Amino acid sequence: MSWLRIALTEEELKIVRSARESHPDLVVRRRLQSLWLLNCGLTREKAVEILDVAVSTVKRDVKLYRTGGLDSKRRGSRGRPISHSVPWRGIARRSASLSNSSPYGPSRKRVCGLRNSPARIASPLKSVSSSKAWVCAIPLPPKKREGHVADQEQFLEQKLKPLLDAAQSGHGHVFFGDAAHYVFGTFLCSLWSFVRLHVRAASGRQRFNVLGSRNAVTRQLVAVTNMTVVNTQTMCELLHNIADLHLTGLITLVLDNARYQRNAVVMALAGQLGIQLQFLPSYSPNLNLIERLWKFLKCRSIYGPYHPTFADFRTAIETTISQIPTTHASDLASLMTLNFQQFENVSHMAA
Repeated sequence: MSWLRIALTEEELKIVRSARESHPDLVVRRRLQSLWLLNCGLTREKAVEILDVAVSTVKRDVKLYRTGGLDSKRRGSRGRPISHSVPWRGIARRSASLSNSSPYGPSRKRVCGLRNSPARIASPLKSVSSSKAWVCAIPLPPKKREGHVADQEQFLEQKLKPLLDAAQSGHGHVFFGDAAHYVFGTFLCSLWSFVRLHVRAASGRQRFNVLGSRNAVTRQLVAVTNMTVVNTQTMCELLHNIADLHLTGLITLVLDNARYQRNAVVMALAGQLGIQLQFLPSYSPNLNLIERLWKFLKCRSIYGPYHPTFADFRTAIETTISQIPTTHASDLASLMTLNFQQFENVSHMAA
């Protein structure tokens, strides 16, 4: 295949060396890479294998070089002009990482001097390795923002992590506790479909309550369920269930500041049973490990399926709870890690 044998000049080699990895157009980089491989003496089959393209593509690259020289290979893909945002992509990416916003959002004109309509933003965002993601809200009222990040960090470093380290070394037990309230109804989900689907919907006001605590190390779940209300009495029942495990060493139960959990009756009973209550800073669900379990439970048991009666609804939840140590153990192992999300430099607006 002599027609595939090419020999670049010294000047062309210098250009290809620098541009085959740095050129802003992906197709141009691939073209220059094919020239480089063939110039190095690789066979057509090897070049096709490395580039992961069709044989006809390599043939077209060689023909383009022989008819138009190196300049024809360096033009934009399919004759399209190179985006005017290319020189600013590095700056835009750094700006986004510092400001916690989209690099082509409100800051793009201030940083780059460029303005694009929302419909034309998707392509340049993909070019800087950006992806579309849901915005996550932090449950924090405006008056509580000052110092909240510092309070969470202090609690995590000075109280929670030492307790978890001790539990992992066998000197105590740490449980994360909270309640989940599942209201009988239809929880819709998304699916691939050519048309929008309509499904049966259940409705009602009945609730299935789960007050639970999960051991952060052994992953044992202790739960109390009812169909009425979670109150101080329910919390005391959970404390008795934890005490009935007859664990050795200090037992710590990490809780939020709900009134049925933080009151004189509960605190007195915990003292009698030898259970230490550790209350989280206000508005800190991200530090409560069991919140992830409640979300997992909802997704696996009630998202999507139609439950015609409340009994079916309740059975679906109870079945998933019973399968936590077995069927769902591997999924929860990666979900319930002892890594906690912390919030810093939160943007006031998503671009």
